[in-house]
Amino acid sequence: MKKITFILFALIAGTTFAQDSADALTSADIVSPITIVKTVNFNFGQVSNAGGTVIIATDNTVTGTATKVGTITPTAAAFTVNATDQYTYAVSLPADVTLVNQTGSGNEEMTVNALGDDSSLKGTGSDETFGVGGTLTVGSSQTPGYYKGTMTVGVSYN
Repeated sequence: MKKITFILFALIAGTTFAQDSADALTSADIVSPITIVKTVNFNFGQVSNAGGTVIIATDNTVTGTATKVGTITPTAAAFTVNATDQYTYAVSLPADVTLVNQTGSGNEEMTVNALGDDSSLKGTGSDETFGVGGTLTVGSSQTPGYYKGTMTVGVSYN
């Protein structure tokens, strides 16, 4: 009986099943990170507090109904993107930017909205510059003072 058990065990243990394998190429393409640098701040200049709008286009064209005063030249914001040439990128803008009066009680605010950029003319490559414009609405009898806020512009590879 021991011999039969041993022979059966040897037959079962010696049985092999068909097996196969395949190789897959494994790789990675490392690219430089995309970066963005502000080159020009967004500045609406000096405006009367009688109310109205100041609209600055990406090419620094200024229109609107508010009365400009003083010598400060309004400028759209400008940014430079450095990206790997073979990839496109997208620009993300905030929906609006809140400006807070820095010289008053701090409770007075204005909003910059209708932000737009000219990055659709770009999209690939390094050291590309684009502008960001927008509309400032000045309230009738807006509290005088120096208003400021922060506009965060982002870029990412598509």
